[in-house]
Amino acid sequence: MSLKKNLLLMGSSTGVRLVAGLITISIVARVLGPEMYGVLMLWMTTSAFTAMVTNYGLTSYVLREIGADPTQAERIINEGITAKLILTSIVFTIAIIIAYLVALDNKLVFFTLLAASVSDSFSEFLNAGLRARNRFGIETRIATLGAILHAVIVISAVKATQSVDITALGYFFSRFGILVVTTFAVGRYFVWPHITSLSAAIHRLRHTAKYAVDYAMQGMFGQIDSLVLNFSLGPEAVGLYQAGMRVFLTGNQAATVISNVFLPRVSAKTKSKELFTNESCKIQTVFILVGACFGLVLAVFAHQIVILLFGSKYLGLVELMPFFGLLFFIRFSAGAWGVVLTAVGEQLYRTKVGIGFWVVTLLLAIFLVPEFEVRGWILSLCIGSLFLAIGYSFKAKNYLTKYWRIVGFTVVGAVLFLPFIFDWDQINATF
Repeated sequence: MSLKKNLLLMGSSTGVRLVAGLITISIVARVLGPEMYGVLMLWMTTSAFTAMVTNYGLTSYVLREIGADPTQAERIINEGITAKLILTSIVFTIAIIIAYLVALDNKLVFFTLLAASVSDSFSEFLNAGLRARNRFGIETRIATLGAILHAVIVISAVKATQSVDITALGYFFSRFGILVVTTFAVGRYFVWPHITSLSAAIHRLRHTAKYAVDYAMQGMFGQIDSLVLNFSLGPEAVGLYQAGMRVFLTGNQAATVISNVFLPRVSAKTKSKELFTNESCKIQTVFILVGACFGLVLAVFAHQIVILLFGSKYLGLVELMPFFGLLFFIRFSAGAWGVVLTAVGEQLYRTKVGIGFWVVTLLLAIFLVPEFEVRGWILSLCIGSLFLAIGYSFKAKNYLTKYWRIVGFTVVGAVLFLPFIFDWDQINATF
């Protein structure tokens, strides 16, 4: 299947998910209000943070390994499924023990959303197998059905009850339903997933440890935020921030689309520097264009987006949207270099830079959050993400021949955000 057709199929499925996701976010946030929505998002991010263990970076591993050696696809999928089941058992066992030892509030909400996050992790893993085998048409149909199913169930739950508990159950039933559909589709068009030997699964876990650590560094983004802001500013700040972050993460699905289309292709061309460079330049261009376009939409139409999606209760979000737009662009720039590093097997280096990202971000947050509140946290993420992009690019340039062209393209894109970030009237008055 051609590159353009793969991008079209993945793009169309992402478009459906984006629209359905924005409608769902809008209605849930409006019905619950900033404070109750903040409570839901706090537990949702806590559960997603916990469920990261079950992902273990296996999705990226599958895309790279099957792309490099399609003959091993069935073995890789089945060992991955078994490994994920082992991790899931460990996660739930430890979570149950800790929840009852510390008398955790809202246990039902937490475990319901944890089950939803784990189900989503399994669905994403199985879909990766379809993408790696060029089955983008099937994945598109699954994603479209899943997006509509999720929207209908969650919106019905929140509209009917205005309850955080029932809304959480809606999230679980929608995610579990998608997992069932995905499993049958993978079985019909690719391979029926089944449990393999524990020793083979454990060996797979050891082999993919560097992917797991790298995924943890990336997966914390958008998850640890609620814990930091709830501790520093309270649940209403979490609700305001997560309303913006949900829009950000909805657009961020485009990164998954681009990675899923290009990673198997570029992984298969690592033996030829010329072919690898050409494919990598395509990745860079698409990432930067998408990052700039979506980021500028958030910056230019901040007021309209907030009013349309969330209503007047969330007006405080308007001044934050340009910063979300800049963050979106920087993250996409970093993501472009990250795909190149993954394709050449530089996961250990990615992990080290990912750790550096969180060190920089959290150190900055100590000073910026007390001074600028939610904006301070987003600024910390922007500067940390810039560190991430620069760190990735230094390593990636060893594998490319058109490095400075991409750097220049990125700088031009970043400059476009300056009019929306700075208060130029105040700057002129100062000088």
